[in-house]
Amino acid sequence: MKRTIAAIALSAAAVLVLGGCSSSDDGPSEDELRATACESFASITPGFYESSDAVSTLSDPGASTSDRVDALRAQLDQSSSSNKRTRPYDCNDARDAKWFDDFYASVVAEQRDGK
Repeated sequence: MKRTIAAIALSAAAVLVLGGCSSSDDGPSEDELRATACESFASITPGFYESSDAVSTLSDPGASTSDRVDALRAQLDQSSSSNKRTRPYDCNDARDAKWFDDFYASVVAEQRDGK
């Protein structure tokens, strides 16, 4: 009886392991892709997106003078003041949502092109 139960348990474990390790051509699931993107997003240097936005505004020939002044102030704050961002980017933080949405779209596009 013990041998029968052990054989059934071993067979069930083998089925679970083999089933869990199967590969598919579909790629990672949506949840796996988002989790990977969140991890990558968090590793970006704090302040990168704020600086990119400021530089983009400063280089825009159609930007108003007040927009340029605000962008310059934001850029200076990012590089030298107590307002400097030190916390990592977080895909679940509403303050970082606009940057994560663009980042995630590029990750999805890269995944699609990689297939």
